[in-house]
Amino acid sequence: YEALEQIEEVALWTKATRHMEGDTWKFVLIPSVIPNAFVSEILPHRIFITTSMIETFIKSDDELALTLGHEVSHLILGHSSNRNSFEVFFRTAEILVLSLDPTEGLLSLAFMAFLASLRHAIGAEFSRNDEREADELGIKLCAMACFDTKSASRVFHRMHLADVESGKQAASNRAGLLSFFDSHPPSEERYHSLWEESGKENRDKYEDTTCASLKTIFRDAMKQDTRNE
Repeated sequence: YEALEQIEEVALWTKATRHMEGDTWKFVLIPSVIPNAFVSEILPHRIFITTSMIETFIKSDDELALTLGHEVSHLILGHSSNRNSFEVFFRTAEILVLSLDPTEGLLSLAFMAFLASLRHAIGAEFSRNDEREADELGIKLCAMACFDTKSASRVFHRMHLADVESGKQAASNRAGLLSFFDSHPPSEERYHSLWEESGKENRDKYEDTTCASLKTIFRDAMKQDTRNE
């Protein structure tokens, strides 16, 4: 982590150190037909990934590294804490409306329905920004661990093709308002952004600094997880 702190803002990498150090990190494989990967502040030092995510979208170590780097980035950037603060603010506002309503609930019901829609829309916007930030940091971590970031970005192209095949992309295009409530940016947009970013963030940039040691740590962790199974 000293190497990381030398090339980025100290505050960011101090947060990274706080989240990453301590117990050994574990990769938890969840049997599920729903493709997903996530981390949680409640269960630290664990990255959860479903069997469907592995079987359907991830075809190489490079793609797995980017996926895991993206999820760890959410933790480093404090996105869970930010979402919790946002939820608390809106829930408090709803309670205040209920307590101040002179119509004994009639006005509150209408206003709370409005607040719920507003909370959903603003929350989705925050979530999309969080995903873009995690993509940006995730591809940097992937590059610093000496993986091929251009190849890794193809996982998002595969997700885009799945969206097109399922009709999800077409439905979103037909109803632009629906995309306003989407929690993630379109996979196609993310793929093109990451593909472009891979020109700047790649293993060549870090091969003489951090990537060899970080890749060894990553592979050792994966081997340890396999032995634990």
